[in-house]
Amino acid sequence: MYKMIFGAKRRPGMSREDFGRYWTTTHAAKAVKVPGIQRYVINLAPDLSGSGRELPYDGFAEVWFESEEAMKASGRSPEIRVVLADEPNLFDISTRFSVIVKEHLMVDDGEVVGLKP
Repeated sequence: MYKMIFGAKRRPGMSREDFGRYWTTTHAAKAVKVPGIQRYVINLAPDLSGSGRELPYDGFAEVWFESEEAMKASGRSPEIRVVLADEPNLFDISTRFSVIVKEHLMVDDGEVVGLKP
């Protein structure tokens, strides 16, 4: 399984609430149309302190693909261009990063699975 992990701060002037709402509705509706995605999770960073303190990042997304080929094909799709064109409505693009990782499952449903020979 290959996974892309994205992180970003919300665009200037956007509240945390509006950021979370937009990402999990309008933007996600575009992203779920990208071919080859096996799983897509949005992780919003809550203000657990309640202080209103600005965090370095407001959210992260994880997108799983069955193979490297599927991931590359999704990056060439017209649907991904729609998603990328929408990003300035949501993110401070200067803070946006992505990394591609190969997932290694260590614990699944409470059971250690990754350390077995």
